[in-house]
Amino acid sequence: MAGWLALSDRPTALDAGTGQSLLTRATMVFEFDLPLEGSTILLDFKINDTWPRAFAVFVDDVAGVVILHRQGDRLLRHVLPGPLDLPSSGVGRISFSWDGPGKTWALGLEHQGKGSDTACKTRGRDPMPMLMQDILQICDGSGDTIRHKSVLWFGAMNGDDLPARAPWVGVQTPVDTIDGPVPAGKLRAGDLLRTDDGDFAALLSVQHMDLPSRGSFSPVMLRAPYFGAETDILVSSDQLIALSGDEVEYLFGDETVLTMAGNVTDGRAALMDYRRAVSSCVSLDIGTPRLICAQGCRLLTHSNTVSWQTPDYPHPVIQAYETIPLLDMLGRSGNRSAA
Repeated sequence: MAGWLALSDRPTALDAGTGQSLLTRATMVFEFDLPLEGSTILLDFKINDTWPRAFAVFVDDVAGVVILHRQGDRLLRHVLPGPLDLPSSGVGRISFSWDGPGKTWALGLEHQGKGSDTACKTRGRDPMPMLMQDILQICDGSGDTIRHKSVLWFGAMNGDDLPARAPWVGVQTPVDTIDGPVPAGKLRAGDLLRTDDGDFAALLSVQHMDLPSRGSFSPVMLRAPYFGAETDILVSSDQLIALSGDEVEYLFGDETVLTMAGNVTDGRAALMDYRRAVSSCVSLDIGTPRLICAQGCRLLTHSNTVSWQTPDYPHPVIQAYETIPLLDMLGRSGNRSAA
């Protein structure tokens, strides 16, 4: 299973990377802001000692993506040929994976811009493994490491694909339990959480995660007193929250609807939170997805046993384009705190 080993702006390994010294199989992921201005060196890492090492990521719309990797006297050049046709806005993601025992490597580029989602990939033979020590120095920015201003975050993980996403809440989010509000990070399996209907449900599992907090992983701050919250609440952009009120019933014919937190970011009631490089968070599972209470704000739990793609939601889920007119109506009526 894919999991993060190390993340940028953090000098120590994450739990999955603790105790590892040589990564014979892993993937480095880089996200960066678009557009790039001409030929760009996203990352340049060098160590000049008795056994010199170097790792650099170069992007050029015509030449393509180039990874330069040096260990001692051996220098490898991994290339995803251009042209890249990068959009004028959005976020780009480079993934470089290597499999030492399998003697293969892969280099891919994805970018999301207005009306344009594109991915391309190439493969090759005979990569070199990387020292965990070097990866941590790259993440820490120590030594002779140069990081371009457009780089949002990067990290190393095991596996070839990004770790499975799970909607989450910040560890300090106060979740209502049978014993009163408890910070989400202190919850344990078996705790009884108060649900939206006034009942209580046993917590089956708590998944603790450390995730990037920028680029496509940027979380959302739901601000009090909006959306029913009594205190600011940090959640993932794909966390489903409940909206209720006369405006909801007028537009959708239901008393309550669900929408992703990322759909309600207006810079006032909710905003993208870029203040930290890494978020410590938890995903709560009580079985079938249900609404739980976080001091007035209603959040839908995640389920490890029910498909997140086609779950049995307790209320209709509305999309971003449907959320916009609802927020406008709530704002004009002064009822933005509906939740």
